[in-house]
Amino acid sequence: MAAGSDAPAALPPARLARLKRSRRSAIRLPLALRATAQPQRLRSRSPEPGGAAAAAPGPPSPAPAPPAGDPDGVELALREAEAAAPAPEAGPGCEELTLDQLLEMVAQLEYHTHPQDGVEICPLFLLGCCFAGAACPQHHTRLPYHWQLWQTAPLPPGWRSVGPEAHETLERLYSDPERSLVRASYRGVTFDIDLVAMQVRDSRSFTRVRRLGTSPAPGAPLGTTHVHYWRALGGWQPYGQPFAQSIEAALRSGQQEALCSTAEHSYQLNLRAGYQRNLATGTVRPLCARPAFRAPALLLPELRTLSGSLALAPPPAPGPLPAQPYPETWGPLAPERDWQQAPVAVEERGYRLIYGLFHKSLPEARYRLERVWRVQNPFLWDKYKRKQSHMSRQLSPEQRLRNERHLFHGTSAGAVPAICKHNLDPRLAGKHAALYGQGSYFARRASYSHRYAPPAEAGLRHVFLCKVLVGRSAPGQPALRRPPPLAPGDPAGDLYDSCVDSLSEPQVYVVFDNDQCYPYFLLQYRELEEVVKLD
Repeated sequence: MAAGSDAPAALPPARLARLKRSRRSAIRLPLALRATAQPQRLRSRSPEPGGAAAAAPGPPSPAPAPPAGDPDGVELALREAEAAAPAPEAGPGCEELTLDQLLEMVAQLEYHTHPQDGVEICPLFLLGCCFAGAACPQHHTRLPYHWQLWQTAPLPPGWRSVGPEAHETLERLYSDPERSLVRASYRGVTFDIDLVAMQVRDSRSFTRVRRLGTSPAPGAPLGTTHVHYWRALGGWQPYGQPFAQSIEAALRSGQQEALCSTAEHSYQLNLRAGYQRNLATGTVRPLCARPAFRAPALLLPELRTLSGSLALAPPPAPGPLPAQPYPETWGPLAPERDWQQAPVAVEERGYRLIYGLFHKSLPEARYRLERVWRVQNPFLWDKYKRKQSHMSRQLSPEQRLRNERHLFHGTSAGAVPAICKHNLDPRLAGKHAALYGQGSYFARRASYSHRYAPPAEAGLRHVFLCKVLVGRSAPGQPALRRPPPLAPGDPAGDLYDSCVDSLSEPQVYVVFDNDQCYPYFLLQYRELEEVVKLD
């Protein structure tokens, strides 16, 4: 752990002076970086006396409305992300940036923290707009949250930042109100961290822990958002929107109490002592607040620190997508290979969509998505697209909009290569269960497929996010080896396309033809470790 900083060592003063004297030297940077640097240099200057303040950036443009049958917009968003052309490489469109300008940008990447409590992380630094360096009175950190321990031995005492990966892990655990203690280790010595009292137990070297964060003020750039909870009989429950708004309003005005009501009861919330009281019955329940976790992968489009990116490809413009035989995000495939796995970069829009869909049912406070792989198999893709075209001719326009879904399928690590090469095989149905038919099972929620994804080496689990043609669905039955007929009295009639657990709100789909699915992405994840390594 570093003493108050996790930054690399700065250049020696003599080296910096020699670089500054080389004013005739220039460095060529990509145009995207140059365009980013110039506004940052201008914003770092003091405003003219009497000049107007810089206007705050406006809200992002609304996304195009999802089609009917896709209420969450998942299918449309993933199709657009996979059709997005890769970002242009730096080349002829480069401009020169002098060393003075480069050194000014390097100052933006100087990390530091202050020993005083009550200091917030500098949002301008995270956004790439603060060039005060060590003179900035706020913290300069990689992320909008930062964890430190008070070290008493060896001397001198002071705040020590945890290792780079431990910030994210501690933040994940702290966002869970059920977590009051965390087991941690430093240099092989284990101890406990009390997340309620912010104390370290059973350690000879550390006594306290603190979390540095950004401002919780409404509208603050990269601000901290707190989720407020009350203790029910079954555990901590988040307050609804009206209660949460009343609590935030009271905190902003400096009040220690808030009065909230439902249709049946009125409550007194003591924000300082941390409890709620039912004014009619006198029942008292604890309350608490924890910051909402923000994963670094989702912060990449906003961050301009070293944990972020200086330039990302813009999202595709809304409109009809160009006709392509394969997704534009696919890379070249060697002629002798039938398939390959290609990593999906965290900077890609598709990664963020998959991340959000995965953690919709598997909480970030318990699971970590390690990697996402894009499965490229032209043979299976061609079969899937032919099946999709054939089914479309039999479906109504409304049914065609609901035909393709992106669903999860859990499996073991040993089955991954066979699925990538040969696809899922409905003939192997019944290995786990066959409640809705003897076919291949898919789920809308990753938490369902998690039950069929046993941990492999080092606890790594595997789940596919598949394209599935669900078409017309019928209620499933254990004995079904194919979908039931649309018209039972017509032996030559068409069949349903899939079976489901519920017609009104299906969560599980079963298909009996492997042409109706494609193993689109492979997700590798694991449960958070029991002991957090801080070094």
